[in-house]
Order: sequence, then structure tokens, then C-alpha cells
Amino acid sequence: MLINRDRADTLMDCEDIAVVVASTPINTYYLSSWATDASWGFGDLALAILPRDHALDAAVLTLEVDMGQPQQGQGTWMAVRGYARKPGIGAGGVQAALTAEGLPQNHQEAVAQYLRELGLDRSRVAFEDRGLGLDVNELLGGTIDVVPARDLLRDMRMVKTPAEMANMRAAARKTELSLQLSAEALAAGATCAEAERVFWSAAALAGGRPVFLLITPYRPGFGRLPKNAELQQGDMVTFDATAEFSHYTSDIGRTAVIGEPSPEQLKRYNATRLGWQAALPEFRAGRLSSDVEKAVVASIQAHGNPEFRACGLHSVGLEHTDHPHPGGGMHSFELVDRMVLSCDLPWIGPEIGKFHFEDIIYLDGDTVEILNDADGRLMACIDGRTVRVD
Repeated sequence: MLINRDRADTLMDCEDIAVVVASTPINTYYLSSWATDASWGFGDLALAILPRDHALDAAVLTLEVDMGQPQQGQGTWMAVRGYARKPGIGAGGVQAALTAEGLPQNHQEAVAQYLRELGLDRSRVAFEDRGLGLDVNELLGGTIDVVPARDLLRDMRMVKTPAEMANMRAAARKTELSLQLSAEALAAGATCAEAERVFWSAAALAGGRPVFLLITPYRPGFGRLPKNAELQQGDMVTFDATAEFSHYTSDIGRTAVIGEPSPEQLKRYNATRLGWQAALPEFRAGRLSSDVEKAVVASIQAHGNPEFRACGLHSVGLEHTDHPHPGGGMHSFELVDRMVLSCDLPWIGPEIGKFHFEDIIYLDGDTVEILNDADGRLMACIDGRTVRVD
């Protein structure tokens, strides 16, 4: 089971919420572990209903045709209820009766009917989709109190369960391996456009799903290059890469230099490496992300790069930004135990080069664990291969 039920209970109690209704694939999956190819590919097809009262049955509500489809994982711990679809093809893709009589005719009706069955049709209900909540409330005659659930669900997801951590460790490995192979292509003479395709292929071949690769070629003293530019000695390439495993994501940043790095490049890299390591004790539950960012910046400056200015933290999980961010903004947030987060460390010195370093961090009590390889942030492309600069 993916869901952290204890945390869900605590957060629902804080807001006096009787039931949560999730309707996007990632949150339906998080609450219920339900994931078919059909439900993942079509939004608002499968929904998850999570009552606060454990004596009430949680349920997945999905199209009847989706009920018998193969699961991507182990399947759900919840009850599964169907609602109407076009008649003719039933569960599991077998021929079915040419009627949908007796079934709710859409997902709004299905949710309203299930809330009545649970006796929660006069309660405070958190909907991920506010529009769905208003539709259900109208069907129920205006008897429920509709509240938003999008950031509530993100708040639930901040504290990772062992099942989630297994997926996140695998996602970090797929991302890191694919990024390294992309850098090897650069060392063999590929352009960034060609190396990008290596990343997309490698992630899939490794059993992951590539999500994005921001690959940026940069020439000191000149600036950013086109992705199809032929690279020269002294050019730098930054990677900001994400691949998923079982829908859980990762986020890793690395830098490659064509040829041997210059003394000034090594100086700035070393300041980042040593400053980052010295700042790791700042990553602990209860700290504000903005305070940790300031501490990391100050540490890197103190270790030899006084021009360093930018550090960015965000949590990672089923979303690239897995913590609440109301209004779509990147707000400061409080670090919590057993969360996974990423730390962006970008820097550009126009005459020196462009750097990007980023690692995946797991907070486990007093332990700060780096899920990916903590070294090898800088790679030198020499004689057709990459050489780690540690």
C-alpha cells in the first residue's frame, strides 16, 4: 500500500474532513494503488474515495470496462465499483450485455451514490477537482460541505512509506544511469540533441519512463549554444534529468566539460562540492526550506565561490514538486521527517562556464541519505569516455 494512512488521518482530522475524493491518476493511485493503462491514460476515469472512518469501505470508482483491466502493479486494497459506459464491451474486454441499467451513468452520479451509501452525504468532503465537488453537491441537494483537496493530498504525500521509497530509489537509479549514458555519448562526439535521444532511449531500456531532460550546451566567453552545435574543447554541458519508475519520479543534475576542466572551473566546482557537503546538517525536519537554501548558499560562498547566489529546494515523489504549493507558486515549506527532496545548485560564470548540480535527499531521523551517487557531479569528456572529477 502506497498511502501513509496515519498521516492522512492526522491531516483529515486537522481540517475536520470526513472523506477525500481523488480524481487524477496520480492521487487515485496514491490513495488506492489502482493503476490500469486505461485509467492512467485518461484523466477523470478512475476515482478513489477515502473515508476518515476506517470502518467505512474505501473504494475505487471506475468505468465498468476498466474494472477487469490488468493492473500495472499489485492492484488495489479498496473495493472496486463500476459506473456506466457505452454498452457492448464489459470488464476485461469481453462481450457484455447491451445495457448499463442499474449503474450510475457518470462519475458524478457514482460519487454521489457512494457517499449516500456510506452515510457521508451530509459531511465535509475534500475534492481534488472542485468542479466535480460542486456537481456532486448539486446532485445531493446541497447537503455536503465541499473543500479543496489538491494541496491536502500533496501534504499527505510528503511523508514517504517504505513502498514509495522502493519506487523512488529505483527512479533515482534509472535517472542517474540514463544521464551517465547520455554524457558518454557526448564524450564520443555526439551533439546535445543526439545525447538527448540517448537519455530517452536509455531510461526506457532500463525499465523507467523518461520525463524530461534539460540539456544545455554552454561555451565560456560566448554563452549558450544550440543543441545541435558541434562541441569544442572547453565547452560545458549541464543536465537536469528526470525519469520515473512505477510513476514515482526523480530529479538529478550533473555537468560535463569537453576535455579537462580549467583551474577556475575546478575551483568553482570544489566550492560547490565542499560547501554542499558542509551544509548537509542543515537538512532536518522542522527547518523552513528558505532557511536551508540560505545556509547552503552561504556555505558554498564560504568554501570558495563568493558569487554563488541560487539554491532551490523542492520535494519529490509522484510529482516533481510534491509539497503543497497553493496558487501554483513555489512557496517556502517546512521539512518533515521521511520526506524526499531535491536541491538545485545552478551557477553561471560568463567567462568560466555553466554548472548545474542536483541530488535526491531522503530525511530519515538524524540521517541525511543521498539516494543517487553523491559523487561524480562533474564529468570530463576525455578520449571518447567520461571521467569523474571527484
